Order: sequence, then structure tokens, then C-alpha cells
Amino acid sequence: MKTRLLLTSLLLSAFAAVLSADNHAESPAMTAGPFEVLEIDMDFLQGVTYMNDRIYLKRQVDHRAEAITLRASMLKGEAYRKWFNGEYDLVSPANAGHQANAWTDWVETTANSVAYWVGDKKILHLKRTGS
Repeated sequence: MKTRLLLTSLLLSAFAAVLSADNHAESPAMTAGPFEVLEIDMDFLQGVTYMNDRIYLKRQVDHRAEAITLRASMLKGEAYRKWFNGEYDLVSPANAGHQANAWTDWVETTANSVAYWVGDKKILHLKRTGS
């Protein structure tokens, strides 16, 4: 009788775990307008948004004075392409007076993949999924 009760209890526990897992589906991907956020360092950024055909960043308050380098390509993993200034890196300069808790560091681009770097650390990677 004890074995039967233990077996029933284990089966019910396993069944409950399966039901619970079905109710906790993965959360939808984070997006910013036509871009899917592939990677984001929330220690550096509060968020990313897309308004009026521009990508905007909201930096964490203690990271407002750091330079951010943007690199763009047409496909993830493809060679970077040049920006309007003829360079492969577009730099949002350090100490540029970024306001606390404000959307700053905006860029307009037709690129399908945009990566944001601080030094050797990638803080944001966006992939265009729509128009």
C-alpha cells in the first residue's frame, strides 16, 4: 500500500511539473521597433527604443560618461560596413553631456544588424526583423 501511494504521489508530482512548465512559456523577444534585441547589457543600459526612424538608448546613470562604438552590417556575422562618415566605427563620444534617465545616443540606419560596444564589451546587439 505504501509503495502504491508513493508511486501515485510521484506520478502526480511529475504531472504537476509538466502542467506548470506548459503555463510558463518563454517570454516574447524584446523588440525596439523593427529590431529584435539579441543581446543587452542591463548593467550598462536601462533600455533601447525606436522612435521616428531612430534607435535610442537610455544609459544607466553611472555609465553616462563612457564612449559607445556602433558597428553595422547587413547580416549578423557579416563584415561591418562603413557609416556615413566613411568609418567602420561610429562613436558616441565620452562625456557628451548625456542626460540622466533620458533617451540619448540616437542613430538612423538601414543596416540589418547593429552592435554597440564599450571598449571590448558588447552591450547591445540588434537584428532587424521588419521594416
